[in-house]
Amino acid sequence: MIGGGATITPAAIIDWADGQILQKRVWLDDHGPRSKRPRPETETENKLRDIAMLDAVIALCKARAAV
Repeated sequence: MIGGGATITPAAIIDWADGQILQKRVWLDDHGPRSKRPRPETETENKLRDIAMLDAVIALCKARAAV
């Protein structure tokens, strides 16, 4: 349960993770190695790792929801 007593469902986690992935992809478009204002390579690597982790979270939630 979270603050207001709501239960965190797999669908809610998937929605959240999708939003996080979108934010990281926008950041990569704006600041990644092929952008006009590239940031250090380590920041790009961190965003790509975050996307991979969030994809794994989504896969886990979908697997759990299917059981």
